[in-house]
Amino acid sequence: MATSKKTRKKIYILGGGLSGLVAADRLQKEFDVTILEGAPFLGGLASSFKLNGEEIPRFNHHIVKSNTITLRYLKRYNLMGKNKWQRVKMAFGYKDKLYNINNPFGLLKFNYLSFWGKFRLGLFGLYAIFLLNPEKIDNKMDLDSWLNKYAGREVKEKIWKNLYGRNKFNISLKKISAKQFAHRLFEKEGYDLFTYPEKGLQGMIDGLEKDIKKKVKIYKSTKIIGVDFKNNHVTFDNNGKIHTEEFDIIINSIPIPELLKRSNGLPKDYEKQLSRVKYVPVVGLAFGTTDYLDKDMYWINLFNERVHVIYQHSLLVDKYKNKVTWCVRYGGSEEDMVKDNEEIKKLYLDNLKKYFPDMDVKWCLVFKEKYAEPIYDKDYPEYCPKYDSPLKSLYHTGIQVTFPKIRNMNVALESGEIVADIIKDNNR
Repeated sequence: MATSKKTRKKIYILGGGLSGLVAADRLQKEFDVTILEGAPFLGGLASSFKLNGEEIPRFNHHIVKSNTITLRYLKRYNLMGKNKWQRVKMAFGYKDKLYNINNPFGLLKFNYLSFWGKFRLGLFGLYAIFLLNPEKIDNKMDLDSWLNKYAGREVKEKIWKNLYGRNKFNISLKKISAKQFAHRLFEKEGYDLFTYPEKGLQGMIDGLEKDIKKKVKIYKSTKIIGVDFKNNHVTFDNNGKIHTEEFDIIINSIPIPELLKRSNGLPKDYEKQLSRVKYVPVVGLAFGTTDYLDKDMYWINLFNERVHVIYQHSLLVDKYKNKVTWCVRYGGSEEDMVKDNEEIKKLYLDNLKKYFPDMDVKWCLVFKEKYAEPIYDKDYPEYCPKYDSPLKSLYHTGIQVTFPKIRNMNVALESGEIVADIIKDNNR
């Protein structure tokens, strides 16, 4: 039975990304829910932008067969269409050449590794697909030690030190959580079937917004000024109009540093704990070309380059006027966050032309995200936020609470469902 209007508790959700939207969807019948979103759109990096009449994803996303929660929401809004499931091909890019790592012959040509190193990399791939159990790895195990044991020193130093140390977090493998890395491998992205919904992801965001907007207040283009946990007041600026409103519960999905900047009344020890959460940024390009950069390779990891990863989106869904691709830089991208967009375009496109000299770019957009992903060091379980907190009025959702799972849509959607169910259980 729905709670009466007089006794309905007031929930404010900070951030209108996927986890916040799902939490609102599950809580709207029993609570008065309000979403505060800083951008002029909902959905965060899962949203799309309009370009020349086409709806293009803002950032790289794909779905694999194991993403059952994502598939449930896509089917809820009839977005799959006549999508095709396929095994994607992945490549390493090294010294201006690409090496197909799905193919043993391609791997044999990858002279960056010795013959023994190639053999160990192949064995490690088989281990990750068929034998790996991330839950058996101790939370305190560092990635350097774990890779020495299971992948060997050469593969660790030449492959994973580049791809996960430098390119991902830009910190030593000795500081990175082995358990989180193993969970990433456990997704079997190099082995599972991939797809992308024919009708896009934006329909999922629009569908959730439509389903909740009759009962849920949604403020976009909104700056959160302060969250007072002593007096249970939240103050925000929506298009120049200042609001100060009472809350019973805050669901936080914005990055922890941004929450701490705006919060008053958190227990000092809890504030100190949360202040340890650090993030890696991302800078990248979404661009269109007349033809594929490479007709086969969907996912390309580059070694010792400014650009770290290339995703050829149109190899999953070829429905755009141009072939859509993303290239991104994570670890070390702090230096690019302060550069202007034209300089970033030149730096990144010049980098790509070393591998694809004939690329013909028709359009190009720069995106930057200061808080792309928490840095999952081996101590992260000690200080990361959980779904609940020492305060009955504060809960968290989103990728900061989902360790050791990897950052993807499936995990974000799941976290929104979990936090909503916890709140309902705690307020019966």
